[in-house]
Amino acid sequence: MVQGAKSSCNKGAKAQYYPINPPESAKYNPDRNLYTFSNIPLRTQEYYWETINALEAVSSQTQAAKITKTSGISRLPLCAASPAFVHPVFFPLDPFHLFYENCMAFIWDLWTTLSPKDDLVHLPQSKAEQLGQLVVLAMESLPPEFCGPVRDPFLKRQSQYKVYEWMALLHWYIIPIGIELEFQPSVLENFAGFVGAIEFAMTIQPRSFDETQELYQKIAGFLHEFEILYIGNNPENILRARLCMFQLIHVPMHIVWYGSIRLGSQATVERSIGEIGHKIHSKKAPFAEMANIIYEREMCKILCLYFPILKTPQSYKQPTTMSASIKPIKLWAIQKKGKGAQADQKQVREQLQAICNWLGEGISPADIKYKRWGKIKLKNGRILQSCLSISKGQSTRFQKWFEANADSNQSHNLIFGEALAFYEIYLETTQLIAVYHPLGNVKSVLGCTRGQWLPHIAVLNVEKIIDIVGIWLAEKTGNVYILRKHPGLALLTADECGKDPELEEGEDPDDLVG
Repeated sequence: MVQGAKSSCNKGAKAQYYPINPPESAKYNPDRNLYTFSNIPLRTQEYYWETINALEAVSSQTQAAKITKTSGISRLPLCAASPAFVHPVFFPLDPFHLFYENCMAFIWDLWTTLSPKDDLVHLPQSKAEQLGQLVVLAMESLPPEFCGPVRDPFLKRQSQYKVYEWMALLHWYIIPIGIELEFQPSVLENFAGFVGAIEFAMTIQPRSFDETQELYQKIAGFLHEFEILYIGNNPENILRARLCMFQLIHVPMHIVWYGSIRLGSQATVERSIGEIGHKIHSKKAPFAEMANIIYEREMCKILCLYFPILKTPQSYKQPTTMSASIKPIKLWAIQKKGKGAQADQKQVREQLQAICNWLGEGISPADIKYKRWGKIKLKNGRILQSCLSISKGQSTRFQKWFEANADSNQSHNLIFGEALAFYEIYLETTQLIAVYHPLGNVKSVLGCTRGQWLPHIAVLNVEKIIDIVGIWLAEKTGNVYILRKHPGLALLTADECGKDPELEEGEDPDDLVG
């Protein structure tokens, strides 16, 4: 167990902060042990029960207070009655609160309101305001399949900023926008270390013990730099080493104990508490009504297990299944008359010529029989739009960008593109083909995939498309940052993600307009 540290020598100052190597320890925390990230002591089951027994044996409140101060244990909790109670593994970390509503929100506050203007980590108001404006403008290129609109954090931080919005800032926007707005480089690089650790922990993938050790080193590196940047040599800044930041070091251990860190999420529990709370109307006997509600819910579940026919269509949702093939949607005829007809015909000629070049068999556009499509439904059920479909649609948010497996003759494994249109080509066999603008000069910058749009038309068999992606485009530099749907959103309901309640997974966003 790591002892808390004080950030002041004033009488009554509490040891409630957790730096590993705080400055001026001899003056501010003379009785505190020295720690390193390679040797953090863990409280054992035996020590826990010895402390509980000592608390029960004291003869005065003063003795009890002294034990609590040194151990952090105040009394025997009710959960200790569980046969499964083993300390400390009985208490899994909650990633949604810890990562997003605690750590992410705290870092934002440190940048904007909890640091003086001359502090290295302070984010000037002008840049914080710019970031907020750019986040709002970025919603056009964030697929509605991912989540609802993300509000301006500069203006709406105190207006119940939601967990999915903190997720969006952490996973998608702060690093790209920070690079383009030229945030303090060392602060942004440290934040990128935080993001990399969170994405590693939240990714749904089996992990070996060596990989959890790698994660431990990542988090330890982030926290070490965090103390250098945010605390430095000023002992009064020890208050920035909040418990939520220190708890990150235990994430790898919790993955070893429980498996995926996502299993510790309290989202489902809190959701059930909220649902039950809204149904309680009795002022005279609210707990009796709550017990009846819980009993009724469980009885309904049991009855539905025995008699599945009792389930109503509204009571459950069929899971999205992987389709055997990609399906085209919305046949698109060539415009022959009216405004824009010439431009449309020119686009088709250019795209057909690109397809002929890709086929490489001496075929000309006149030899090709085809159908032109505006959208396709991918194997995972999501809709991929194209420039063709959105030119006639009315939606304000688009999902026309994708990632795909590269052809075997290309040096990189993944390619990214902006879909222009889809063609069903009839030759010896029928092929469904995407024509697109490719992303070139692709590189990783602070963990973000970045590139720039190339002007030429490229061609790809749609079977190679993996999924839709979002983008953030920096207008001044032309840099394009790729935004993938992160796994944290999977444990939130559509309402908790801020989605339109009428938009189901795999539904076309254009169908909601008009």
